[in-house]
Amino acid sequence: MNNPFYITGIIPEPYFCDRDKETSWMVRTLENKAHILLTSPRRMGKTQLIRHVFEQPPVRDNYYTFYTDIYPTTSLNELVLFLSKEIYSVLVPKGKTVLNKFLAGLHSLAGSFGYDPVSNTPTFNIKLGDIHSPELTLEEIFRYLEQADKPCIFAIDEFQQIANYPEKNVEATLRTHIQRMNNCLFIYAGSNRHVLENMFNSAAKPFYNSAEQIYLDRIPKDIYTVFVEKQFANANRRITSEAASHAYDLFEGHTYYVHNVLHNAFAYIDSDKTINEADINKTLSDILEEKGRTFASVMNQLNYQQKETLVAIAKEGKASGVTSVAYVKKHALKSPSSVQYAISTLLEKQLLTYESIERTKVYSISDRFLEMWMNRTY
Repeated sequence: MNNPFYITGIIPEPYFCDRDKETSWMVRTLENKAHILLTSPRRMGKTQLIRHVFEQPPVRDNYYTFYTDIYPTTSLNELVLFLSKEIYSVLVPKGKTVLNKFLAGLHSLAGSFGYDPVSNTPTFNIKLGDIHSPELTLEEIFRYLEQADKPCIFAIDEFQQIANYPEKNVEATLRTHIQRMNNCLFIYAGSNRHVLENMFNSAAKPFYNSAEQIYLDRIPKDIYTVFVEKQFANANRRITSEAASHAYDLFEGHTYYVHNVLHNAFAYIDSDKTINEADINKTLSDILEEKGRTFASVMNQLNYQQKETLVAIAKEGKASGVTSVAYVKKHALKSPSSVQYAISTLLEKQLLTYESIERTKVYSISDRFLEMWMNRTY
């Protein structure tokens, strides 16, 4: 029996939990020829939702679907590389005719392709150094998408990264290309909600009002716990309803982390045992111990002010007023200015995230496992 709690790869339909309303809304929106902005906290399941939407018959049977995560990119050159590489990988199984149409359009990269004599097709071995005119190659990519023999949907995850590129007017350049297209829809996704909503809700920004918006929140507890118990029962295994509820509560329904604990409990606890709350706690402790060396390395890369600021926020869970005198005194921090500087760096390093609640920034640790490890270690 496969482990029903997938934490990597594409989740097969029987093991995909809920998201019925979100899936239906996204499919309907795409069928109505509208772009989508999908935001969520990190590891809440937005990538899996996109892939799930791509597998729905109205999408799967009528569109070429592409997905790329541009979180590692820091420049327009890298964006062009990621987009072109994804298109290539999707089109390879479609046959030489379809693939060659795409490659023939990449005139700016034509001299950089290799060739596989066995399959009788070009090979995509483009490197960053081969992209000499990213604006031109980007134009060629969009021209292909517009002229493809089937409509296309392109999901770009962590789309807010383009705001950090050193090149000027990247947002305007992309928007200019996209607004001219009739054959390709885009799903812009990301976890930095405040940046993305500023990009799409500010009248001064190129992407203003250009996409239908959806926020992916946690799966309701009653739906999730029923799903958990059902997956165990289908595998002739047992988990108490209290244990399923406890796993959910540990992470306030944050999908990836709950799934991770249940994945390990399913894998490593004897199949004859009924899993209870103590087993969930033991499984979590084992995960934190396993990740401890990595987390220690993360902390060692921070200076003292950054480390003490991060630990203080971990202790709070959700922290507001972090530069107030009261907060600084409560956690024995150096000064409000040092906290402000540390937070700026921690946000850049993606170790912190925040949400705005009634114009107040509420900070929390991006990785819930890291937060728990710090609370046990410091």
